[in-house]
Amino acid sequence: MTTDSVHGQAPANLFLDPNPRRRIGVSFRASYARRVRSGFMQAYFSGPAILDIGYRGGDPDAAPITEGAIGVELDYPGYDGVQLPFPDLSQDTVLAAHVLEHILDYKPVLREWLRVLKIGGFLVVMVPHRDLYERKADLPSRWNGDHKRLYTPASLLREIEDSLPVNAYRVRHLADNDAGFDYARAPSEPPAGAYEIELVLEKILPPPWSSELRYPQATQQALDGLDRLIVEALRANLEAAGEGTRRLAALIPALGYFPPWPRLRSHFLGVAEAELRTAAKPLLELARFDPEAYTAAYADLRRAQAEGRLRDLRAHWLNAGYFEGRVGAPFDPFAAP
Repeated sequence: MTTDSVHGQAPANLFLDPNPRRRIGVSFRASYARRVRSGFMQAYFSGPAILDIGYRGGDPDAAPITEGAIGVELDYPGYDGVQLPFPDLSQDTVLAAHVLEHILDYKPVLREWLRVLKIGGFLVVMVPHRDLYERKADLPSRWNGDHKRLYTPASLLREIEDSLPVNAYRVRHLADNDAGFDYARAPSEPPAGAYEIELVLEKILPPPWSSELRYPQATQQALDGLDRLIVEALRANLEAAGEGTRRLAALIPALGYFPPWPRLRSHFLGVAEAELRTAAKPLLELARFDPEAYTAAYADLRRAQAEGRLRDLRAHWLNAGYFEGRVGAPFDPFAAP
């Protein structure tokens, strides 16, 4: 999976060791030569101020990623595993190769990595790919009992979004590194070849309107709580028809809120879609619906209505539109119910 090629061209870097046999940390070593040849190193490690977090990877003789880089391990003076002893906006690149999966409370760590970066600096993160390294659905890890989470590209980006301020960064590179991976090996055998996700973020200066792009934390927590209530009601409907609907009969209309279908669906991936739709319909019928807002939001529905092919807008939303990801009514979380 790749969302971007190597981003831009950098000037010559006197700090970059061009020797692909450099004895860098274990986690970066196997793909180092390829990254030198591809321009990855030149693009993202061309500045003089570079931190290599957790660089040894179990090799006491390993060197940081470039000649001028500072290697940071738990024994580095002033480093406590979270707070870095470096000023704000001081680093051109922060590298964390196969570090994040070992950190339980990852949010403050990601924020700290971003804090020390200059505007225009790069955060380079590598983590093992769940479907290449673990080849299983969930913890515990097959090969490293210290891993706290299993990653896919989507789950890695979700942690980034949940941890860092909106519009404080841009994704410049996201790729599955499976160079030389042996797909013929059974999941019970150790993986051979590369098995990681590569992510590069560029730190940017957030524009002043960025705060408008997300709900305040307290509001988002309240919405997450409502989602959990509705998920539990849907689960109750699956187990006993109507039980969850009765439980939320007053709450949903008062709030005028109902979570999007993809979000609900993600909690019930083992349930047949037709069965889940049947269980969701009674809950959905309690949700607020605004026919004018519905047609205003979707041009194809306006055309269908003008041509006489769509007469009952609410029925369309209940039976099709909601399950296509359409919003039936605007929701203002700041309005009193």
